[in-house]
Amino acid sequence: MLDLEERVSRVFNPDVRPLVREAHRCYASGAARAAIVLTWTAVCADLIHKAEILKEDGESDARGLVEDVERAQQPGQADAVNIMLGIERSVLDIAEKLELVDRTQKMQLERLREDRHLCAHPSLRPLGELFEPTAEYARAHLAVALEAVLVHPPSQGRKILESFMVQVADPAFTFDAQYLGYAFLDRVRPSARAKVVQFAAKFALLQIDDPHVTIPPGMLADRMALCLRHFAERDAALATDCVARHADRLVKADPAVQLAALARLGDLPAFWACLPEALIAQFNAQVEGIGKAERTGALPAQEAKVFALVANAEVRTALPALEGAFTALHVSDRCRVIGQRPNAYFAAHLPGVLEEVGSFDHGQFVARTAVLPCAGVLTLDGLRAVLRAWWDNDQCWGRAMPGYLVELYAATAHLGAQRDAVWREYLEELREFTPTFNEIARGTGLVEVQAD
Repeated sequence: MLDLEERVSRVFNPDVRPLVREAHRCYASGAARAAIVLTWTAVCADLIHKAEILKEDGESDARGLVEDVERAQQPGQADAVNIMLGIERSVLDIAEKLELVDRTQKMQLERLREDRHLCAHPSLRPLGELFEPTAEYARAHLAVALEAVLVHPPSQGRKILESFMVQVADPAFTFDAQYLGYAFLDRVRPSARAKVVQFAAKFALLQIDDPHVTIPPGMLADRMALCLRHFAERDAALATDCVARHADRLVKADPAVQLAALARLGDLPAFWACLPEALIAQFNAQVEGIGKAERTGALPAQEAKVFALVANAEVRTALPALEGAFTALHVSDRCRVIGQRPNAYFAAHLPGVLEEVGSFDHGQFVARTAVLPCAGVLTLDGLRAVLRAWWDNDQCWGRAMPGYLVELYAATAHLGAQRDAVWREYLEELREFTPTFNEIARGTGLVEVQAD
């Protein structure tokens, strides 16, 4: 059952909140008639206040109502009561036009308005019978008013979507989960919230080229994917439903768009929950084809992002060709993949990657793109294996490599005191290589520098 007390404390307008609390007290004490009258009064006051806010924001549909209220408030206005009665009759129609309530909520609030009249004017009933609402009837009206109007800010579905697009498409956009949730989930109506999530899902999946947006479609899609991930953390069922609405359109999309969607959303459960089997098979075939393709240059970044999904066990199950295609890549391309998503799965591949280093320059590339990015997830055994592979391949001993080893030492601080023991063992093996030993000794501070 709806917790009325909790909802009353969440009434958006602090000026209306005392009215709602009084209505709740009347309901709790058995004064159902008074509760209904006060509930309608609170709804009217709340909708008028929201119309005033929207008028200030430039909403033309709110202007007439606000001007009527201001006219009724003029000192000496002899017709003030009749003006306010007219506002009371029209306020729900205007609220629907402003998207403050939907059709169903408007019908429920119209019932509240009629019952308010019956409570305030007993003579409206035939044969002189008094309207005697029950406490539960008053409670139902209060619950509807809270859910439909009173706890929500003056947000409109259309305006919220426009604001969301402006925020995400801004060239200076910075993803902030706290702000995103507050502005587009917490402070909007459930119907508008669903529209925002569906909007994010559509752009993230389909990489739509919007002529009103100045940033490239791929960049906009990447940003929308960030938003969709946050929305999925907050409401996984809603995110899944919104992705499902566009899954069929993704089936018909260009293969490059399909691959881009896989790259940016492939580790999101909501993405896989609604994909047709035919599209999953298409993804698997695309991955297999990329793995077998002959290329003269580096693996493109988007394809590297797709291969980086191999670190996810669920994706490996869904796309059985992925792991084999990844291991078949040239070692430099594997490093580019590892750099996309450093994690424990890829950390286990580092010794093998170091074994394939074929030159001093290549060793620096491997250290910079694969080893150092994964340093923060290495275990003690993993660190030992990396240092052993580094030691065993003489092509890893280029002039810049001691500096990378010092960076590796700093990046493995999460291993604590045991890390230092592993490094001291390693340095003992390096003692005969005095310049290299001294550079690492200075950088780590673990042992004394030797005389040249």
